Amino acid sequence: MRLLEHYQILFQQLNETDVELPITVHCIADLLSCSYRNAKIIIRKLEEENWIIWKSGKGRGNYSTIKLLKNVEALVVNEAKRMITPTSIDESIQLLKKYQINDSIQREFIDWIFHTYLSEQADIKENRISRLHFPSYRSLPILDPAFVCRRSENHLMRHLFSTLITFNQETNEFLPHLAHYWEHNDDCTNWIFYLQKGVRFHHGKEMTAEDVRYSFNRHLTNRSPYRWIVQDIKRITVKHEYMVEFLFSKPSPFFLHVASSLGGSIVPKDNAGTKNMPIGTGPYKVSENTEDKLMINVFNDYFLRRPYLDEIIIYFFPQLYDNAAVLNNFSGPEEMNFYHYPYQGREMHNFEKYTVLDRGSKLLSLNMKQGIIANNRLLRKAIYHLLSPEKMIQDLGGTREKQASHLLEKFEEGPLARSKTVGRKALSESGYNGETLTLISYNGAGNEIDARWIQQELLKEGITVQIKFYIYEQLYTLALDEQADLLLGEQLSYESDLYTYLSALRGNHSFLTQHISTTMKKRLSAIGEREEEAVAFLKQVEKKLILDYGSIHLYRINQFAFYPRYVKGVYFNSLGWTDFTKIWYKER
Repeated sequence: MRLLEHYQILFQQLNETDVELPITVHCIADLLSCSYRNAKIIIRKLEEENWIIWKSGKGRGNYSTIKLLKNVEALVVNEAKRMITPTSIDESIQLLKKYQINDSIQREFIDWIFHTYLSEQADIKENRISRLHFPSYRSLPILDPAFVCRRSENHLMRHLFSTLITFNQETNEFLPHLAHYWEHNDDCTNWIFYLQKGVRFHHGKEMTAEDVRYSFNRHLTNRSPYRWIVQDIKRITVKHEYMVEFLFSKPSPFFLHVASSLGGSIVPKDNAGTKNMPIGTGPYKVSENTEDKLMINVFNDYFLRRPYLDEIIIYFFPQLYDNAAVLNNFSGPEEMNFYHYPYQGREMHNFEKYTVLDRGSKLLSLNMKQGIIANNRLLRKAIYHLLSPEKMIQDLGGTREKQASHLLEKFEEGPLARSKTVGRKALSESGYNGETLTLISYNGAGNEIDARWIQQELLKEGITVQIKFYIYEQLYTLALDEQADLLLGEQLSYESDLYTYLSALRGNHSFLTQHISTTMKKRLSAIGEREEEAVAFLKQVEKKLILDYGSIHLYRINQFAFYPRYVKGVYFNSLGWTDFTKIWYKER
Protein backbone atom coordinates (compact mmCIF):
# COMPACT_ATOMS: atom_id res chain seq x y z
CA MET A 1 0.00 0.00 0.00
CA ARG A 2 2.86 2.35 0.81
CA LEU A 3 4.29 1.79 -2.68
CA LEU A 4 0.99 3.01 -4.17
CA GLU A 5 1.27 6.18 -2.11
CA HIS A 6 4.80 6.76 -3.42
CA TYR A 7 3.62 6.29 -6.99
CA GLN A 8 0.71 8.68 -6.47
CA ILE A 9 3.15 11.40 -5.35
CA LEU A 10 5.30 10.89 -8.44
CA PHE A 11 2.20 10.86 -10.64
CA GLN A 12 0.93 14.11 -9.15
CA GLN A 13 4.31 15.87 -9.29
CA LEU A 14 5.50 14.72 -12.70
CA ASN A 15 2.03 14.77 -14.27
CA GLU A 16 3.05 12.77 -17.35
CA THR A 17 2.64 9.16 -18.40
CA ASP A 18 4.38 7.27 -21.22
CA VAL A 19 6.91 10.08 -21.52
CA GLU A 20 10.59 9.83 -20.56
CA LEU A 21 11.34 12.58 -18.09
CA PRO A 22 14.88 13.55 -16.97
CA ILE A 23 15.34 13.23 -13.22
CA THR A 24 17.84 12.24 -10.53
CA VAL A 25 17.63 9.85 -7.60
CA HIS A 26 18.16 12.84 -5.32
CA CYS A 27 15.12 14.53 -6.87
CA ILE A 28 13.05 11.36 -6.34
CA ALA A 29 14.18 11.33 -2.69
CA ASP A 30 13.09 14.95 -2.28
CA LEU A 31 9.67 14.30 -3.86
CA LEU A 32 9.08 11.27 -1.66
CA SER A 33 10.60 12.86 1.49
CA CYS A 34 12.93 9.92 2.01
CA SER A 35 16.66 9.15 1.98
CA TYR A 36 18.74 8.59 -1.17
CA ARG A 37 19.03 4.89 -0.24
CA ASN A 38 15.27 4.46 0.23
CA ALA A 39 14.60 6.29 -3.02
CA LYS A 40 16.69 3.71 -4.88
CA ILE A 41 14.78 0.87 -3.17
CA ILE A 42 11.44 2.44 -4.13
CA ILE A 43 12.55 2.92 -7.74
CA ARG A 44 13.51 -0.77 -7.92
CA LYS A 45 10.14 -1.89 -6.47
CA LEU A 46 8.24 0.35 -8.89
CA GLU A 47 10.18 -1.25 -11.74
CA GLU A 48 9.37 -4.73 -10.44
CA GLU A 49 5.68 -3.85 -10.41
CA ASN A 50 6.05 -2.60 -13.99
CA TRP A 51 4.68 0.80 -13.00
CA ILE A 52 7.70 2.71 -14.30
CA ILE A 53 10.64 2.41 -16.67
CA TRP A 54 13.84 3.75 -15.13
CA LYS A 55 17.00 4.41 -17.13
CA SER A 56 20.06 5.31 -15.08
CA GLY A 57 22.16 8.20 -16.36
CA LYS A 58 25.63 7.14 -17.51
CA GLY A 59 28.55 9.32 -16.57
CA ARG A 60 28.95 12.31 -14.27
CA GLY A 61 26.30 15.00 -14.70
CA ASN A 62 23.97 12.91 -16.90
CA TYR A 63 20.37 12.69 -15.75
CA SER A 64 18.48 9.44 -15.36
CA THR A 65 15.02 9.17 -16.94
CA ILE A 66 11.71 7.89 -15.62
CA LYS A 67 8.62 6.92 -17.56
CA LEU A 68 5.35 6.51 -15.61
CA LEU A 69 3.39 3.65 -17.13
CA LYS A 70 0.25 3.46 -15.03
CA ASN A 71 -2.69 5.72 -14.24
CA VAL A 72 -3.03 6.10 -10.46
CA GLU A 73 -6.81 5.66 -10.53
CA ALA A 74 -6.46 2.37 -12.39
CA LEU A 75 -3.91 1.15 -9.85
CA VAL A 76 -6.16 2.14 -6.94
CA VAL A 77 -9.15 0.35 -8.45
CA ASN A 78 -7.07 -2.76 -9.09
CA GLU A 79 -5.83 -2.70 -5.51
CA ALA A 80 -9.37 -2.22 -4.23
CA LYS A 81 -10.51 -5.20 -6.31
CA ARG A 82 -7.67 -7.29 -4.94
CA MET A 83 -8.64 -6.41 -1.38
CA ILE A 84 -12.36 -7.03 -1.68
CA THR A 85 -14.06 -10.08 -0.25
CA PRO A 86 -17.58 -10.47 1.11
CA THR A 87 -16.19 -9.52 4.51
CA SER A 88 -13.83 -6.70 3.51
CA ILE A 89 -15.81 -4.54 1.11
CA ASP A 90 -15.55 -1.56 3.48
CA GLU A 91 -11.76 -1.42 3.17
CA SER A 92 -11.92 -1.27 -0.62
CA ILE A 93 -14.44 1.57 -0.49
CA GLN A 94 -12.26 3.48 1.94
CA LEU A 95 -9.31 3.05 -0.42
CA LEU A 96 -11.18 4.77 -3.26
CA LYS A 97 -12.17 7.59 -0.93
CA LYS A 98 -8.62 7.98 0.35
CA TYR A 99 -7.25 8.48 -3.15
CA GLN A 100 -10.21 10.68 -4.20
CA ILE A 101 -11.01 8.62 -7.26
CA ASN A 102 -13.34 10.50 -9.61
CA ASP A 103 -17.06 9.78 -9.60
CA SER A 104 -17.29 8.01 -12.97
CA ILE A 105 -14.63 5.49 -11.99
CA GLN A 106 -16.25 5.00 -8.59
CA ARG A 107 -19.52 4.20 -10.35
CA GLU A 108 -17.75 1.57 -12.45
CA PHE A 109 -16.27 0.16 -9.27
CA ILE A 110 -19.71 0.00 -7.69
CA ASP A 111 -20.79 -2.20 -10.59
CA TRP A 112 -17.76 -4.40 -10.04
CA ILE A 113 -18.48 -4.72 -6.33
CA PHE A 114 -21.69 -6.50 -7.09
CA HIS A 115 -20.00 -8.70 -9.66
CA THR A 116 -17.76 -9.94 -6.87
CA TYR A 117 -20.79 -11.29 -5.12
CA LEU A 118 -20.76 -14.15 -7.60
CA SER A 119 -18.33 -15.77 -5.20
CA GLU A 120 -20.30 -14.56 -2.19
CA GLN A 121 -23.42 -16.28 -3.51
CA ALA A 122 -21.59 -19.60 -3.23
CA ASP A 123 -20.80 -18.78 0.40
CA ILE A 124 -24.40 -17.84 1.02
CA LYS A 125 -25.65 -21.11 -0.43
CA GLU A 126 -23.11 -23.15 1.50
CA ASN A 127 -23.81 -21.46 4.83
CA ARG A 128 -27.55 -21.16 4.22
CA ILE A 129 -27.42 -17.40 4.85
CA SER A 130 -30.06 -15.40 2.98
CA ARG A 131 -28.63 -11.96 2.40
CA LEU A 132 -30.00 -8.97 0.50
CA HIS A 133 -27.41 -6.37 -0.50
CA PHE A 134 -27.78 -3.27 -2.63
CA PRO A 135 -26.38 0.25 -3.11
CA SER A 136 -27.89 3.60 -2.14
CA TYR A 137 -26.61 7.15 -2.31
CA ARG A 138 -27.20 8.40 1.23
CA SER A 139 -26.11 7.11 4.62
CA LEU A 140 -28.66 6.84 7.44
CA PRO A 141 -26.94 8.10 10.60
CA ILE A 142 -30.21 8.54 12.52
CA LEU A 143 -32.64 5.62 12.82
CA ASP A 144 -34.72 6.71 15.81
CA PRO A 145 -38.24 8.09 15.18
CA ALA A 146 -37.81 10.58 18.02
CA PHE A 147 -35.30 12.42 15.82
CA VAL A 148 -36.20 11.87 12.19
CA CYS A 149 -39.19 11.45 9.86
CA ARG A 150 -37.91 10.86 6.34
CA ARG A 151 -38.76 8.29 3.70
CA SER A 152 -35.68 6.00 3.74
CA GLU A 153 -35.26 6.24 7.50
CA ASN A 154 -38.96 5.54 8.04
CA HIS A 155 -38.75 2.42 5.94
CA LEU A 156 -35.74 1.02 7.79
CA MET A 157 -37.21 1.95 11.17
CA ARG A 158 -40.33 -0.07 10.39
CA HIS A 159 -38.08 -3.13 10.42
CA LEU A 160 -36.44 -2.20 13.72
CA PHE A 161 -39.42 -1.19 15.86
CA SER A 162 -42.87 -2.43 16.76
CA THR A 163 -45.99 -0.53 17.78
CA LEU A 164 -48.88 -1.33 20.09
CA ILE A 165 -51.16 -2.04 17.14
CA THR A 166 -50.86 -2.10 13.35
CA PHE A 167 -53.10 -0.84 10.57
CA ASN A 168 -54.23 -3.18 7.78
CA GLN A 169 -54.64 -1.11 4.63
CA GLU A 170 -56.62 -3.77 2.78
CA THR A 171 -59.28 -4.22 5.45
CA ASN A 172 -59.01 -0.72 6.96
CA GLU A 173 -58.82 -2.15 10.46
CA PHE A 174 -56.40 -2.17 13.39
CA LEU A 175 -54.77 -5.40 14.49
CA PRO A 176 -53.08 -6.47 17.76
CA HIS A 177 -49.31 -6.23 17.84
CA LEU A 178 -47.41 -5.43 21.04
CA ALA A 179 -50.81 -4.98 22.64
CA HIS A 180 -53.14 -7.98 22.37
CA TYR A 181 -56.23 -6.00 23.43
CA TRP A 182 -57.35 -2.39 23.95
CA GLU A 183 -60.42 -0.46 25.03
CA HIS A 184 -61.59 3.13 25.50
CA ASN A 185 -64.38 5.03 27.22
CA ASP A 186 -67.35 6.60 25.43
CA ASP A 187 -65.74 9.96 24.63
CA CYS A 188 -62.31 8.46 23.80
CA THR A 189 -60.49 10.43 26.50
CA ASN A 190 -59.28 7.23 28.16
CA TRP A 191 -57.50 4.42 26.34
CA ILE A 192 -56.15 1.22 27.94
CA PHE A 193 -53.79 -1.24 26.28
CA TYR A 194 -53.02 -4.79 27.46
CA LEU A 195 -49.55 -5.92 26.44
CA GLN A 196 -48.20 -9.19 25.12
CA LYS A 197 -46.04 -11.07 27.60
CA GLY A 198 -42.52 -12.21 26.85
CA VAL A 199 -41.73 -9.63 24.13
CA ARG A 200 -37.98 -8.99 24.07
CA PHE A 201 -36.02 -5.95 23.01
CA HIS A 202 -32.94 -6.43 20.85
CA HIS A 203 -30.70 -6.24 23.93
CA GLY A 204 -32.66 -8.96 25.74
CA LYS A 205 -34.82 -6.98 28.19
CA GLU A 206 -38.52 -7.82 28.33
CA MET A 207 -40.89 -5.06 27.21
CA THR A 208 -43.29 -3.74 29.87
CA ALA A 209 -45.78 -0.91 30.34
CA GLU A 210 -42.99 1.31 31.71
CA ASP A 211 -41.32 1.15 28.30
CA VAL A 212 -44.58 2.15 26.62
CA ARG A 213 -44.97 5.18 28.87
CA TYR A 214 -41.37 6.22 28.30
CA SER A 215 -41.67 5.78 24.51
CA PHE A 216 -44.61 8.18 24.18
CA ASN A 217 -43.41 10.72 26.75
CA ARG A 218 -40.07 11.16 25.01
CA HIS A 219 -41.86 12.83 22.07
CA LEU A 220 -42.64 15.80 24.31
CA THR A 221 -39.22 17.20 23.44
CA ASN A 222 -39.25 19.84 20.71
CA ARG A 223 -36.86 17.90 18.51
CA SER A 224 -39.27 15.00 17.98
CA PRO A 225 -41.17 14.95 14.66
CA TYR A 226 -43.97 13.20 16.55
CA ARG A 227 -44.51 15.81 19.24
CA TRP A 228 -47.95 16.47 17.75
CA ILE A 229 -49.22 12.95 18.53
CA VAL A 230 -48.74 13.41 22.29
CA GLN A 231 -49.78 17.06 22.69
CA ASP A 232 -53.25 16.15 23.98
CA ILE A 233 -52.07 13.42 26.36
CA LYS A 234 -52.70 14.51 29.92
CA ARG A 235 -51.17 11.52 31.65
CA ILE A 236 -49.86 8.01 30.96
CA THR A 237 -50.33 5.60 33.86
CA VAL A 238 -48.76 2.18 34.32
CA LYS A 239 -51.51 0.07 35.90
CA HIS A 240 -49.27 -2.96 36.11
CA GLU A 241 -46.47 -4.59 34.17
CA TYR A 242 -48.63 -5.40 31.15
CA MET A 243 -51.31 -2.71 31.32
CA VAL A 244 -50.95 0.96 30.42
CA GLU A 245 -53.54 3.77 30.42
CA PHE A 246 -53.57 6.96 28.33
CA LEU A 247 -55.64 9.89 29.63
CA PHE A 248 -56.35 12.74 27.17
CA SER A 249 -57.34 16.36 27.78
CA LYS A 250 -59.98 16.11 25.04
CA PRO A 251 -61.62 13.35 22.98
CA SER A 252 -59.10 11.45 20.85
CA PRO A 253 -61.12 9.09 18.67
CA PHE A 254 -58.25 8.65 16.21
CA PHE A 255 -55.55 7.70 18.69
CA LEU A 256 -55.09 4.29 17.09
CA HIS A 257 -54.03 5.97 13.85
CA VAL A 258 -51.17 7.80 15.54
CA ALA A 259 -50.33 4.94 17.92
CA SER A 260 -49.78 2.66 14.91
CA SER A 261 -47.43 5.20 13.28
CA LEU A 262 -43.67 5.23 13.77
CA GLY A 263 -44.27 7.74 16.54
CA GLY A 264 -45.80 4.86 18.47
CA SER A 265 -42.60 2.78 18.26
CA ILE A 266 -41.73 1.25 21.61
CA VAL A 267 -38.16 1.57 22.89
CA PRO A 268 -36.65 0.46 26.21
CA LYS A 269 -36.89 2.81 29.17
CA ASP A 270 -33.21 2.24 29.93
CA ASN A 271 -32.48 4.13 26.68
CA ALA A 272 -29.86 1.56 25.76
CA GLY A 273 -29.74 2.40 22.07
CA THR A 274 -28.22 5.30 20.15
CA LYS A 275 -29.49 7.41 17.25
CA ASN A 276 -27.66 5.31 14.69
CA MET A 277 -28.01 1.95 16.43
CA PRO A 278 -31.34 2.06 18.26
CA ILE A 279 -32.96 -0.72 20.24
CA GLY A 280 -36.45 -1.93 19.39
CA THR A 281 -38.51 -5.12 19.29
CA GLY A 282 -38.77 -5.34 15.49
CA PRO A 283 -37.89 -8.29 13.23
CA TYR A 284 -34.40 -6.87 12.55
CA LYS A 285 -31.72 -5.23 14.67
CA VAL A 286 -28.89 -2.92 13.64
CA SER A 287 -25.49 -4.62 13.56
CA GLU A 288 -23.47 -1.87 11.90
CA ASN A 289 -24.21 1.67 10.74
CA THR A 290 -21.43 3.80 9.24
CA GLU A 291 -21.03 6.31 6.43
CA ASP A 292 -20.30 3.40 4.11
CA LYS A 293 -22.62 0.63 5.19
CA LEU A 294 -25.79 -0.21 7.09
CA MET A 295 -26.25 -3.82 8.14
CA ILE A 296 -29.31 -5.18 9.89
CA ASN A 297 -29.66 -8.79 11.01
CA VAL A 298 -32.70 -10.85 11.76
CA PHE A 299 -33.77 -10.75 15.42
CA ASN A 300 -34.14 -14.40 16.37
CA ASP A 301 -36.22 -13.57 19.46
CA TYR A 302 -38.78 -11.59 17.47
CA PHE A 303 -42.20 -12.21 19.00
CA LEU A 304 -43.93 -12.93 15.66
CA ARG A 305 -43.04 -14.97 12.57
CA ARG A 306 -39.35 -14.81 11.70
CA PRO A 307 -38.57 -13.19 8.30
CA TYR A 308 -36.81 -15.29 5.66
CA LEU A 309 -33.89 -12.91 5.06
CA ASP A 310 -31.11 -13.26 7.61
CA GLU A 311 -29.32 -10.07 6.74
CA ILE A 312 -29.80 -6.85 4.76
CA ILE A 313 -26.78 -4.73 3.81
CA ILE A 314 -27.00 -1.31 2.18
CA TYR A 315 -23.76 0.15 0.81
CA PHE A 316 -23.67 3.93 0.52
CA PHE A 317 -22.15 5.63 -2.51
CA PRO A 318 -22.77 9.40 -2.79
CA GLN A 319 -21.78 9.15 -6.47
CA LEU A 320 -25.13 7.53 -7.19
CA TYR A 321 -27.14 10.58 -6.13
CA ASP A 322 -29.81 11.89 -8.53
CA ASN A 323 -28.67 9.60 -11.32
CA ALA A 324 -30.90 9.81 -14.37
CA ALA A 325 -33.00 6.76 -15.17
CA VAL A 326 -31.64 4.93 -18.20
CA LEU A 327 -33.69 1.78 -18.11
CA ASN A 328 -32.08 0.16 -21.13
CA ASN A 329 -28.56 0.38 -19.71
CA PHE A 330 -28.74 -1.50 -16.45
CA SER A 331 -25.76 -3.84 -16.11
CA GLY A 332 -24.76 -6.51 -13.70
CA PRO A 333 -24.71 -10.28 -13.41
CA GLU A 334 -27.87 -12.26 -12.88
CA GLU A 335 -26.72 -13.01 -9.36
CA MET A 336 -26.85 -9.32 -8.34
CA ASN A 337 -29.24 -9.06 -5.43
CA PHE A 338 -31.23 -5.91 -5.78
CA TYR A 339 -31.45 -2.32 -6.99
CA HIS A 340 -34.17 0.09 -5.90
CA TYR A 341 -33.26 2.74 -8.47
CA PRO A 342 -32.56 2.51 -12.22
CA TYR A 343 -28.95 3.66 -11.98
CA GLN A 344 -27.34 4.92 -15.14
CA GLY A 345 -25.06 2.69 -17.16
CA ARG A 346 -26.53 -0.71 -16.28
CA GLU A 347 -28.40 -3.24 -18.38
CA MET A 348 -31.28 -5.21 -16.95
CA HIS A 349 -31.89 -8.00 -19.42
CA ASN A 350 -31.73 -10.73 -16.80
CA PHE A 351 -33.66 -8.87 -14.14
CA GLU A 352 -37.24 -8.77 -13.09
CA LYS A 353 -38.57 -5.23 -12.82
CA TYR A 354 -41.28 -4.08 -10.46
CA THR A 355 -42.46 -0.48 -10.57
CA VAL A 356 -45.28 1.50 -9.04
CA LEU A 357 -46.29 5.14 -8.90
CA ASP A 358 -45.38 6.61 -5.53
CA ARG A 359 -48.26 7.44 -3.21
CA GLY A 360 -46.48 10.57 -2.00
CA SER A 361 -45.55 13.66 -3.99
CA LYS A 362 -43.04 16.47 -4.32
CA LEU A 363 -44.61 19.49 -2.64
CA LEU A 364 -43.98 23.23 -2.79
CA SER A 365 -45.54 24.93 0.23
CA LEU A 366 -46.29 28.66 0.06
CA ASN A 367 -46.22 30.73 3.23
CA MET A 368 -49.73 31.85 4.22
CA LYS A 369 -48.69 32.75 7.74
CA GLN A 370 -46.23 35.63 7.37
CA GLY A 371 -43.81 37.23 4.94
CA ILE A 372 -43.96 38.63 1.41
CA ILE A 373 -46.53 36.23 -0.03
CA ALA A 374 -48.62 35.53 3.09
CA ASN A 375 -51.21 38.25 2.40
CA ASN A 376 -50.71 38.36 -1.35
CA ARG A 377 -52.97 35.75 -2.92
CA LEU A 378 -52.32 37.18 -6.40
CA LEU A 379 -48.58 36.57 -6.05
CA ARG A 380 -49.21 33.00 -4.87
CA LYS A 381 -51.61 32.58 -7.81
CA ALA A 382 -48.95 33.85 -10.18
CA ILE A 383 -46.39 31.35 -8.85
CA TYR A 384 -48.88 28.53 -9.29
CA HIS A 385 -49.67 29.38 -12.92
CA LEU A 386 -46.07 30.12 -13.89
CA LEU A 387 -44.81 26.73 -12.72
CA SER A 388 -45.72 23.83 -14.98
CA PRO A 389 -45.23 20.37 -13.42
CA GLU A 390 -45.55 18.81 -16.89
CA LYS A 391 -42.63 20.92 -18.11
CA MET A 392 -40.70 20.12 -14.93
CA ILE A 393 -41.12 16.39 -15.54
CA GLN A 394 -40.11 16.76 -19.18
CA ASP A 395 -37.10 18.98 -18.45
CA LEU A 396 -35.68 17.05 -15.49
CA GLY A 397 -36.66 13.46 -16.29
CA GLY A 398 -35.29 10.81 -13.97
CA THR A 399 -37.96 9.03 -11.96
CA ARG A 400 -40.31 12.06 -12.09
CA GLU A 401 -43.35 10.46 -13.67
CA LYS A 402 -46.74 12.13 -13.23
CA GLN A 403 -48.16 15.49 -12.24
CA ALA A 404 -49.73 15.59 -8.77
CA SER A 405 -52.40 17.93 -7.47
CA HIS A 406 -53.49 16.48 -4.11
CA LEU A 407 -52.08 14.57 -1.14
CA LEU A 408 -53.64 11.32 -2.34
CA GLU A 409 -53.90 10.44 -6.01
CA LYS A 410 -57.22 8.65 -5.55
CA PHE A 411 -58.84 11.91 -4.47
CA GLU A 412 -57.53 13.92 -7.41
CA GLU A 413 -60.16 15.37 -9.70
CA GLY A 414 -57.65 16.24 -12.38
CA PRO A 415 -55.04 19.00 -12.24
CA LEU A 416 -56.21 22.58 -11.91
CA ALA A 417 -55.81 24.51 -15.14
CA ARG A 418 -52.58 26.43 -15.54
CA SER A 419 -52.03 29.41 -17.81
CA LYS A 420 -48.97 31.59 -18.30
CA THR A 421 -51.31 34.39 -19.35
CA VAL A 422 -53.28 34.13 -16.12
CA GLY A 423 -50.05 33.94 -14.13
CA ARG A 424 -48.56 37.03 -15.75
CA LYS A 425 -51.79 38.99 -15.24
CA ALA A 426 -51.89 37.99 -11.55
CA LEU A 427 -48.23 38.97 -11.16
CA SER A 428 -48.80 42.40 -12.70
CA GLU A 429 -51.76 43.02 -10.38
CA SER A 430 -50.06 41.64 -7.26
CA GLY A 431 -47.95 44.70 -6.48
CA TYR A 432 -44.81 42.58 -6.54
CA ASN A 433 -41.79 44.87 -6.91
CA GLY A 434 -38.96 42.42 -7.37
CA GLU A 435 -38.55 41.46 -3.72
CA THR A 436 -36.45 38.33 -3.21
CA LEU A 437 -38.40 35.29 -2.09
CA THR A 438 -36.62 32.64 -0.04
CA LEU A 439 -37.01 28.96 -0.94
CA ILE A 440 -35.75 26.55 1.70
CA SER A 441 -35.23 22.82 1.23
CA TYR A 442 -33.04 19.98 2.43
CA ASN A 443 -30.28 18.07 0.68
CA GLY A 444 -31.27 14.94 -1.20
CA ALA A 445 -34.45 13.53 -2.75
CA GLY A 446 -33.76 15.50 -5.93
CA ASN A 447 -34.50 18.77 -4.12
CA GLU A 448 -31.40 20.57 -5.42
CA ILE A 449 -32.24 20.16 -9.10
CA ASP A 450 -35.96 20.78 -8.46
CA ALA A 451 -35.28 23.99 -6.55
CA ARG A 452 -32.97 25.37 -9.22
CA TRP A 453 -35.52 24.60 -11.91
CA ILE A 454 -38.19 26.50 -9.93
CA GLN A 455 -35.77 29.39 -9.42
CA GLN A 456 -35.00 29.61 -13.15
CA GLU A 457 -38.62 29.31 -14.27
CA LEU A 458 -39.77 32.10 -11.94
CA LEU A 459 -36.81 34.31 -12.83
CA LYS A 460 -37.89 34.15 -16.48
CA GLU A 461 -41.12 35.85 -15.38
CA GLY A 462 -39.41 38.42 -13.17
CA ILE A 463 -39.75 36.72 -9.77
CA THR A 464 -36.49 36.52 -7.84
CA VAL A 465 -35.93 33.49 -5.63
CA GLN A 466 -32.93 32.73 -3.44
CA ILE A 467 -32.38 29.11 -2.44
CA LYS A 468 -31.10 27.84 0.88
CA PHE A 469 -30.33 24.16 1.45
CA TYR A 470 -29.86 22.56 4.82
CA ILE A 471 -28.98 19.13 6.11
CA TYR A 472 -32.32 17.55 6.98
CA GLU A 473 -31.51 17.34 10.69
CA GLN A 474 -30.77 21.08 10.76
CA LEU A 475 -33.94 22.09 8.96
CA TYR A 476 -36.29 21.99 11.91
CA THR A 477 -34.01 24.01 14.15
CA LEU A 478 -35.04 26.99 11.99
CA ALA A 479 -38.12 29.18 12.31
CA LEU A 480 -39.40 28.03 8.92
CA ASP A 481 -42.60 30.05 9.14
CA GLU A 482 -40.47 33.20 9.45
CA GLN A 483 -37.56 32.40 7.14
CA ALA A 484 -39.14 30.55 4.22
CA ASP A 485 -41.56 31.99 1.68
CA LEU A 486 -41.42 28.63 -0.09
CA LEU A 487 -40.65 25.17 1.28
CA LEU A 488 -39.77 22.31 -1.05
CA GLY A 489 -39.66 18.64 -0.11
CA GLU A 490 -41.30 15.24 -0.19
CA GLN A 491 -44.81 14.85 1.14
CA LEU A 492 -45.10 11.25 2.32
CA SER A 493 -48.20 9.11 2.15
CA TYR A 494 -49.13 6.29 4.51
CA GLU A 495 -51.39 3.23 4.54
CA SER A 496 -54.09 5.13 6.41
CA ASP A 497 -55.74 7.97 4.46
CA LEU A 498 -56.71 9.66 7.69
CA TYR A 499 -53.19 9.49 9.11
CA THR A 500 -51.80 10.84 5.83
CA TYR A 501 -54.02 13.90 6.21
CA LEU A 502 -53.37 14.27 9.93
CA SER A 503 -49.59 14.13 9.55
CA ALA A 504 -49.66 16.58 6.63
CA LEU A 505 -51.99 19.14 8.22
CA ARG A 506 -51.16 18.71 11.91
CA GLY A 507 -47.70 17.14 12.03
CA ASN A 508 -45.12 19.51 13.47
CA HIS A 509 -42.56 18.42 10.85
CA SER A 510 -44.94 18.89 7.92
CA PHE A 511 -44.14 21.73 5.54
CA LEU A 512 -47.84 22.50 5.20
CA THR A 513 -48.16 22.86 8.97
CA GLN A 514 -45.28 25.36 8.97
CA HIS A 515 -47.11 27.60 6.51
CA ILE A 516 -50.88 27.31 7.01
CA SER A 517 -52.60 30.32 8.53
CA THR A 518 -53.69 30.56 12.15
CA THR A 519 -57.31 30.64 10.98
CA MET A 520 -56.91 27.37 9.11
CA LYS A 521 -55.18 25.76 12.11
CA LYS A 522 -58.15 26.67 14.29
CA ARG A 523 -60.50 25.24 11.68
CA LEU A 524 -58.67 21.89 11.91
CA SER A 525 -59.88 21.48 15.51
CA ALA A 526 -63.39 20.84 14.15
CA ILE A 527 -62.38 17.55 12.60
CA GLY A 528 -65.21 15.46 14.04
CA GLU A 529 -65.21 12.03 15.61
CA ARG A 530 -66.07 9.55 12.85
CA GLU A 531 -63.34 8.51 10.46
CA GLU A 532 -65.29 8.95 7.23
CA GLU A 533 -66.47 12.40 8.29
CA ALA A 534 -62.94 13.34 9.37
CA VAL A 535 -61.44 12.35 6.00
CA ALA A 536 -64.16 14.27 4.16
CA PHE A 537 -63.53 17.30 6.36
CA LEU A 538 -59.76 17.19 5.83
CA LYS A 539 -60.26 16.84 2.07
CA GLN A 540 -62.21 20.10 2.17
CA VAL A 541 -59.44 21.77 4.17
CA GLU A 542 -56.95 20.61 1.56
CA LYS A 543 -59.20 21.92 -1.24
CA LYS A 544 -59.36 25.32 0.44
CA LEU A 545 -55.58 25.32 0.79
CA ILE A 546 -55.14 24.52 -2.91
CA LEU A 547 -57.65 27.17 -4.03
CA ASP A 548 -55.82 29.73 -1.89
CA TYR A 549 -52.57 28.65 -3.61
CA GLY A 550 -51.02 27.65 -0.30
CA SER A 551 -49.66 24.37 -1.65
CA ILE A 552 -48.48 23.19 -5.04
CA HIS A 553 -48.10 19.45 -5.53
CA LEU A 554 -45.60 19.05 -8.36
CA TYR A 555 -45.18 15.39 -9.30
CA ARG A 556 -45.14 11.78 -8.20
CA ILE A 557 -42.13 9.58 -8.88
CA ASN A 558 -41.91 6.04 -10.14
CA GLN A 559 -40.59 3.59 -7.59
CA PHE A 560 -38.46 0.72 -8.86
CA ALA A 561 -37.13 -2.66 -7.85
CA PHE A 562 -34.71 -4.67 -10.04
CA TYR A 563 -33.87 -8.17 -8.90
CA PRO A 564 -32.88 -11.62 -10.19
CA ARG A 565 -35.55 -14.23 -10.73
CA TYR A 566 -34.74 -16.19 -7.59
CA VAL A 567 -35.82 -13.23 -5.43
CA LYS A 568 -39.50 -13.58 -4.56
CA GLY A 569 -42.03 -11.66 -2.50
CA VAL A 570 -41.05 -8.19 -3.76
CA TYR A 571 -43.77 -5.86 -2.55
CA PHE A 572 -43.81 -2.09 -2.13
CA ASN A 573 -45.17 -0.47 0.99
CA SER A 574 -46.75 2.99 1.12
CA LEU A 575 -43.31 4.57 1.43
CA GLY A 576 -42.29 3.18 -1.95
CA TRP A 577 -39.77 0.71 -0.53
CA THR A 578 -39.66 -3.05 -0.68
CA ASP A 579 -40.82 -4.72 2.50
CA PHE A 580 -37.83 -6.85 3.50
CA THR A 581 -39.91 -9.09 5.75
CA LYS A 582 -41.80 -10.43 2.71
CA ILE A 583 -38.80 -11.29 0.53
CA TRP A 584 -37.65 -14.88 0.14
CA TYR A 585 -35.30 -16.78 -2.19
CA LYS A 586 -36.33 -19.60 -4.43
CA GLU A 587 -33.81 -22.40 -5.01
CA ARG A 588 -31.72 -21.68 -8.11
